[in-house]
This record gives sequence, C-alpha cells and structure tokens, in this order.
Amino acid sequence: MAQLTFVGTSDAFNAAGRLHSCYLLEGDGFGPLMIDFGATALAGLRRLGKDPSAIRGYAFTHLHGDHIGGWPFLVIDGMFHAVRRDTLAVLGPVGSEARLDALLRVAYGGLADKERPYASTVEELLPGATADFAGVRIEGFPARHMKPPEQPLCLRIELPDGTTVAFSGDTAMCDGLLAAAAGVDVLVAECSGLAPPCGDHCSWEEWCEVLPSLTAKRIFFTHLGTDVRAAVARLLAEVPAGSDVAFADDGLVVTLERYQA
Repeated sequence: MAQLTFVGTSDAFNAAGRLHSCYLLEGDGFGPLMIDFGATALAGLRRLGKDPSAIRGYAFTHLHGDHIGGWPFLVIDGMFHAVRRDTLAVLGPVGSEARLDALLRVAYGGLADKERPYASTVEELLPGATADFAGVRIEGFPARHMKPPEQPLCLRIELPDGTTVAFSGDTAMCDGLLAAAAGVDVLVAECSGLAPPCGDHCSWEEWCEVLPSLTAKRIFFTHLGTDVRAAVARLLAEVPAGSDVAFADDGLVVTLERYQA
C-alpha cells in the first residue's frame, strides 16, 4: 500500500511555525520519492524518523529556496553523517543542475568539489515531457510562477499500481495546473492566501471557483499562509458540495488508493 507523508506544509515564511512544503511518497515497487526539499526538509524527515539516505529519488517542482534550499544539507549529510552509498538521483526543471551546484558552493564552498561516497545524477524535465524516475512515471506541466528562462513545473506522478498523484508546486491558477490535476486520485495543491492578489500563487477564493468542475478525487491544500491556516475551520464549511477537500498539516500521512468509479 502506498502512502503520502506531508513532511512540511507551509509557505516560504514558515507560516504558523510549519516547515517548508515537501512530501514523501512510499510504497511497494517504487521510491521512496521526495517531492521538493526546502531548508527545513532534513529536520522534517528526521522528526518523522525517516532516513534521507534511503530515499531513492528527489524531484523538484521549481528552483526557489523554500523548495530546494535543503540541498546542501542533504549532500553533506550523505557525505559525513547518514552516509549514502546509493546514487543521489534528482529530477527537476530546466536549470536544476547548475542551480543546485551553485547553491552547494554558496553554502559550503570548495566542499562541492570533494569526492563523495555516492554518485549523483540530475535529470531535467521540460514542461510537456515525461520521465521514468525512482520507479514511477512523472509528467511535467507548465506552472505560472517564475519569469523565463525559468520553467517551473506542476507534476503528475503515476505509481506502479496506476494510482495518480499531482503536485501543484508553486503556481498561480493556470491551464497547466488544471491539466495536471485532471482525474488524479490525489491532488496536493498550494493555497497561499485567502484572496488575490497573492503573487504568482493560488488563493482560496480562486479554488472555490474551480472546485465544482475539478475532477481530482481528493484534494489536500498545502503551502498555507498564516491567514489560510487560521481560517481552516471556516474554509472547510465553505467547500462546495461534492468536493473531497482537506487542509494538510506537518506529519499528515495519507494512504494512497486508486479511485474506483
């Protein structure tokens, strides 16, 4: 049985004392697979008793610090602490390899050139492309969050048993997000504010407009800003009839099952 763990559920500002948004997928025949890895991710994994060196792949939706900021700590953890022997495999948007290398060099300088006890690979995924990664199939959709040449992604992941999970990453409401979410068993979607404007992010007001037509079977809102977190009880009462919606918190574990019509 596959499961999804919400390691962190906050925005870039650690609103309401939560960790940066990141997620762990585990199950038979694939992974474990981590989606995003902000600066607080290593602490979040350890808090949950998870070994980062046992994670088979790390996938990034985009290259902002609250989604990749934990990379230097992951690298040195595998070198000196929970020593990694297996390949540290990364899948991310265009520019991932250069950005991750630069981030490591800013954090630890010449240590970036030190020999490691494990190999590293970085595969870059274009919007519209698919990849087989850590035992799953990952499809990238264009997110609306960063200016070119950045190409942020919404991700749709198909597990070996056919279960599908979509991750919005950070994005304003857009066609790419809705396409990634279409028909999935679980959608993990950002909800950074109560109403626009909230930058290139989704708001609760915008989600209420699209929920009645959304075909995702279950929806978990994350990347919650302070105002959204404080209003969760009220927002749940506003959920349109027929929508299966929850607001995630750090440490939430969800069993993943393929929806049967």
